[in-house]
Amino acid sequence: MTVGRICNRKVTVVKASDTLGEAAHVMISNNVGSAVVVEKQDQILKPIGIVTDRDIVRTQLKRASDLYCLSVAEAMTPNPLCFEAHELVVDVLSRMRARGVRRAPVIDRGGALVGIVTLDDLLGLLAEELMMLAGVIARQAPIAKAA
Repeated sequence: MTVGRICNRKVTVVKASDTLGEAAHVMISNNVGSAVVVEKQDQILKPIGIVTDRDIVRTQLKRASDLYCLSVAEAMTPNPLCFEAHELVVDVLSRMRARGVRRAPVIDRGGALVGIVTLDDLLGLLAEELMMLAGVIARQAPIAKAA
C-alpha cells in the first residue's frame, strides 16, 4: 500500500512569516497539533517545515515573548522529512523511525503538498490489518482433539 492512499488530504498549513499566535489559532480551529509550513513556488504549495503545538510553547517560553511577536520560522522544524505519494508504507515507517518523526508531509512528484501522514494514520492501518488477520484465524477450521 502507498502512503498516498492512507495520508490525510486535509492539511493545516501556515507560512513561515505568520506569527506563532496566528499559527496556534489555525491549529486550534482545525483541531490539530501541527501545521505544515509552506511556501508558494510556481503556483504550488511546497512544504518547507513543520510546526507543532509543542514547538510553539517551547519557543514562547525560551524567548519569553508574546506569541504575536514570534514568527513560525523561529519555531518550525525546517526541511521536513517528506514522502512522495507513491512510496510504500513499509518504507515510510522505516524512514520515520530512522528520523524519529511522528508526522510528515506527503508530496506529488513535482514537490507539491498533497497530504500529511501521521503515526496515528499508520497505527490505524496496522489495526485494520490485524483485524483482518484475526478474522482469518477465527474462520480457520478447528483442529480435532485427540482422544
